[in-house]
Amino acid sequence: MTYSSQRRITRRSAARRTSRRLRTTAAGVMPKPSLLGQTWRAQRPKIFALMLTLLVGAGLCLAFATDTFYVFDLQVTGTRTLTLAEVEKASGIVGYNLFFIDARAVEQALAKLPEVKSARVTTRIPNQVTVDIEERKPEITWLRGGEMYWVDAAGSAFRARAHLAELPVLRDLDQNPIIPGQRAQPDAVAAFWTFRAAYPDGPRSLEWSAARGLTFTDERGWRIYLGDAEEMAGKVATLRALVQQLVSRNVRVQFIDLSKGDPYYQ
Repeated sequence: MTYSSQRRITRRSAARRTSRRLRTTAAGVMPKPSLLGQTWRAQRPKIFALMLTLLVGAGLCLAFATDTFYVFDLQVTGTRTLTLAEVEKASGIVGYNLFFIDARAVEQALAKLPEVKSARVTTRIPNQVTVDIEERKPEITWLRGGEMYWVDAAGSAFRARAHLAELPVLRDLDQNPIIPGQRAQPDAVAAFWTFRAAYPDGPRSLEWSAARGLTFTDERGWRIYLGDAEEMAGKVATLRALVQQLVSRNVRVQFIDLSKGDPYYQ
């Protein structure tokens, strides 16, 4: 090996040693990552999870361990005869947590009350429940023995809570069973409404029986038998004409029977 070759090898070795020293020095002076920053980045997901758990726990505690979200009374509108106590009892939600109340289920429960035609329930945080009720409108006072009911335009019966003098009266002589919330005797209801349509200014106190149908006693004391709803308009027209004739002839009458078609009187 020549002297010049040996010098070139020596220079390269020295350069490599110098490069290693520079890298080592640079590494020594560069700032190392903060131990606190490393710890925060490592623990951050756990801290967030803990905070979320605490928030959820506080919310659950507020919702279930306090009275904040519990319903203790209802705001009821639209009632005329039903009492607040009856509505609250039928709703079944007094004392319940608002988050467990199904408004549609409450509406269905209230609709089972015979007096209720429809019900609408709305809820509002923290514990407000509003109930808007449409009650059935009584159109007929229905008498069955010593019992008194109201019947609406659709024929549904419900308990009478007072005597309403303005309502027409229909007495069921057969005393058919009445179940509040269900339809009253359909034949009697149909006969009543067809009679009212054909004779709006007619008597307001009527009777019903399967044997004679719709019956009333007029101002002369004559018993009038009209039968069922079939051809009621024609029966009423015949009755009016016949009564005029009998009165003009001063005929004394006990009853007029139009239930079988041709009128018969005695």
